[in-house]
Amino acid sequence: MTPVPALIDALQHSGILTAHHVAAARFWATDYRVGVMGQEDPHLDRTSLGLSVRPLNRRMGSINRYRYIHDIIGNRYERILIATMINNQPLDEIASHVQYDPRHMGSVLALLLDFLTRHYDAMPGHLWRG
Repeated sequence: MTPVPALIDALQHSGILTAHHVAAARFWATDYRVGVMGQEDPHLDRTSLGLSVRPLNRRMGSINRYRYIHDIIGNRYERILIATMINNQPLDEIASHVQYDPRHMGSVLALLLDFLTRHYDAMPGHLWRG
């Protein structure tokens, strides 16, 4: 399971984020790491000894889901997800970077993750392959 940054964990414990928000954030981070950064898929079954095309299918699935979400949320909100889930930046630093009031940044992140959750729920079936 993809580890959760301290910021996400703190926002969940404070009640700002739900388990669904955290699951969507984890799923997005995995797709970003596998599809964009080229990292190994943490969910890949390693029993095939590398002889299977399954790793390529998984990577293509991650790339396709990433593109689908990116086209919906755009660069600005993707930068918030990258800062939070990939770079593990503190909330004040993220707020300063995207020019939001730090007092409202937790709510902005919750709204973004709610939006992400809804789009994962409505994602076309062919994007789940791989």
